[in-house]
Amino acid sequence: MSNITLDMIATRLGISKFAVSRALSGKPGVSEKTRRSIIEVAEELGYRIPRMKGGDGRSIEVIFHDRNVANRELWGDVQHGIEAEASRWGLSMAVRWTKDCRIVSRVERSTVGFILVGPHDTDMHKAVRDSHRPAVTVNHRVPPLDGMDQVTATDVEAGEFVADFLIGLGHRRMVYVHGRAGYPGREARLYGFARTIACRGDATAREMIFEYDDEASTFRSLLIAMVDEGFVPTAFFCGSDGVAVTVVSELVRMGLRVPEDASVIGHADYAIASQISPKLTTLHMPHRQMGLTAVRLLLSRAGLTLPVADPTPMRISLVPHLVARQTSGPPGPGSWQARLQR
Repeated sequence: MSNITLDMIATRLGISKFAVSRALSGKPGVSEKTRRSIIEVAEELGYRIPRMKGGDGRSIEVIFHDRNVANRELWGDVQHGIEAEASRWGLSMAVRWTKDCRIVSRVERSTVGFILVGPHDTDMHKAVRDSHRPAVTVNHRVPPLDGMDQVTATDVEAGEFVADFLIGLGHRRMVYVHGRAGYPGREARLYGFARTIACRGDATAREMIFEYDDEASTFRSLLIAMVDEGFVPTAFFCGSDGVAVTVVSELVRMGLRVPEDASVIGHADYAIASQISPKLTTLHMPHRQMGLTAVRLLLSRAGLTLPVADPTPMRISLVPHLVARQTSGPPGPGSWQARLQR
């Protein structure tokens, strides 16, 4: 232990030594805001926070469906958030890539709890939910009224926000480029996007779904079909940054200017969003914060930190924000239909 004492931390914050002691030992009696402030000051001063009671030698089990899912950028960010918060409390993180729900009973006795990240089948979800340890699922749809806690993002609101943003720029003919079907978050954003536009009497939205591996040629053929039908869009909201990069690249290849002829907005704010030219306007998703929040909720359910006031299962939705870069702007004058290179 360093020479920093509880009295020093208490004096720095102007609170009682009793509050500092309870916060650092993970006991109830202080608010969450105060507890976080105490921990931050303790770390700043170099005070070594003791491991939480009951946490020695134990870990948080983080389960992915498979390695391909775990290696996606967004899940990596979630995992980093989980690891950072677990480490703050003196706990380790065990990451597993498995579809075998029997793993739950094998590790149950030695873990604080489970965090399911990304999509999982029904058997895994049920095994974790019915275990004797608390569990949280991150950014994946749970069955209606399911008893497991969930941390996700405000996807419907995100779609509503982008629709309002584009309408505010002057766009009236918009397309939601879904990409591949089957992603619950994309479906939720489409719902918010389409509902907001439908409330406007002077705006229209259409949807694109990629059913083939060649996304570029699929986008090209679907766009040409739209234009031939007389629908010339001036803005595209995409299901992911990867889809948005395809859209930007194909629009430029077809002789159009971004954003002068068409605005493009992505979703997630991956590294590629600021690496392409023009740089992509996108919604920044708080993926790391999802991981942090999942651990805090899990430890609270486990009784290792200030308990959650209400034992009712919770749905915690974090709010993304727009990062406006170079692919969004007001629509240009006239139609670009005649300049489209087929």
